[in-house]
Amino acid sequence: MEPLNVTTYIYLVFTYSVGLVFAIGVILRIYQYATTPQPIKIMLTPAPLTKSGAFARVLGEVFFFKSLFKSNKPTWVFGYLFHISFFLLIAMHFARHFVYTNPLPSWYNYFVIAGIVCGIIMVLSLFLLLMRRVVVERVKFISLFQDYLILILLMLIGIAGLSLNFVLTPSALTVVDKQLDPYMNGLLTFQFTNIPSNPLFLMHYTLVMLLILYIPFSKVMHFVGIFFSPTRNMADNPIEERYYRPNAKDLSI
Repeated sequence: MEPLNVTTYIYLVFTYSVGLVFAIGVILRIYQYATTPQPIKIMLTPAPLTKSGAFARVLGEVFFFKSLFKSNKPTWVFGYLFHISFFLLIAMHFARHFVYTNPLPSWYNYFVIAGIVCGIIMVLSLFLLLMRRVVVERVKFISLFQDYLILILLMLIGIAGLSLNFVLTPSALTVVDKQLDPYMNGLLTFQFTNIPSNPLFLMHYTLVMLLILYIPFSKVMHFVGIFFSPTRNMADNPIEERYYRPNAKDLSI
């Protein structure tokens, strides 16, 4: 087995540290969401009258961004395109680990083309969302540094990923692909191999790790927080069922 180089040792420590911070951070944020006192009903009306209806409402927000569609359709288009392309790319990255075999399947080129298309859509939609924050005065007024940071970070990840296909030669990309699978398997089995040393790949990988590290401390946690949002997950039944949370102090007037 080839001895590990210094770059691999650095990225092994970096990767496991990021994974640990991410796991602990997400668990703590979920605990914070679940234990935050909510003494009164504050559902956004018109709201469903049953708990099952409220749950369906949350799913509507998760999968279709229904409230955003009603309030701002151009933003809904850009946001929806980003989320769909982003999650397709995540799924395709995982799927690639199982379909990249020797010899490659006959349809693998279409798989790669679909990934490139999703990457382009992701970068363009992020750029339009960034321009919205820069150009639209009322959105610019309420935008914080972290709002710009996450959009730029995601754009850089997409650009770095696309550069692997547009900048590298087919032979160089094949070398990266062949080194990547053993490295990722080693992370799971602790039988480590060297990480691909191509600078563009290392840039892409580093940016992804920084995103994962930042997620528990950012607004990206809305992918979990939406399920704990009282304005969405509460049924409009204060008369039929008295609302009471044991961890919230009783209010007195």
